[in-house]
Amino acid sequence: MVGGGHRRRCDRGFTYLWVLLAIALVGVGLTAVSQVWVTTAQRQKADELEWIGAQFVQAIGSYYESSPGFSKTFPSSVQDMLEDRRSAVVRRHLRSAYRNPFTARDDWQLLLTADGKIRGVRALVNDAGVDRSRDFVFVPSFGR
Repeated sequence: MVGGGHRRRCDRGFTYLWVLLAIALVGVGLTAVSQVWVTTAQRQKADELEWIGAQFVQAIGSYYESSPGFSKTFPSSVQDMLEDRRSAVVRRHLRSAYRNPFTARDDWQLLLTADGKIRGVRALVNDAGVDRSRDFVFVPSFGR
C-alpha cells in the first residue's frame, strides 16, 4: 500500500502539467482567433466606408445632374443633399448623414470647389494603427 500512495502523488503532478498545457494551448488558440476577428472587423469597416463614400458620390452627382436649367451646381451643404428644395417636390439625394465607420462620428471633411460647393468628402481612417485618408469625389462627365 505504501507504493500506491506514492503513485497517486505522481499522477496528480502529471495531471497538473496537462491542465497547464491545455490552458496554454487554449490561450494560443484564442489569440489566433482574436487576430482573425480584428482583421475581419477592419475589412468590414473598409467595405462599409467604400459603400458610404459611393453614396456620397452618387448623391453629389444626383444633385448636380438635377440642377434646374442649363447651369449645373454642386450642393452647398450635406443638408442640401438630404433635402433638395430647388423644385416644387423635395428630393432626397442622400438617404442620411452617414457616420464614418472607423470613427463612429459624422466627421467627414468636405472637399470643396473654388466657389465653396461640395464636390466630395474625405474620410479619416485609422487602419492598423496607421492614420490615412480616403477621398470620394464626384467628377462630372462633360459632353453628354
